[in-house]
Amino acid sequence: MTTTQPTRIDAHDPRITRLLSEWHNAGRAAFEAAYPHLAYDEDQAKTATLRHKYIALDIGRSGAWLVDRTTEEVFNIKAYGTPDKQKRLGTLDTITGADLHRYRWWYRC
Repeated sequence: MTTTQPTRIDAHDPRITRLLSEWHNAGRAAFEAAYPHLAYDEDQAKTATLRHKYIALDIGRSGAWLVDRTTEEVFNIKAYGTPDKQKRLGTLDTITGADLHRYRWWYRC
């Protein structure tokens, strides 16, 4: 009997690339207005890092979001590498980079 592994996306999935680009562009105007002397592309670079269960979506060296590689659900983080399952934003097919920008500091009181 052969068992099949669930399909897992990687950090180079076109939807990850699209999301990073949209997220980066969504924050540009506000950042450049507030910090005209800083270089947005260098200071706020968005990257995807492949981990065992998740793909980490980061801003510079700071963690921001985790994408479950199997379910493609996107979560805010509790701590770097730990998803906050209470803060599920959606899936790769239902969210945009503007959503990542808007809900980056999503606190519940």
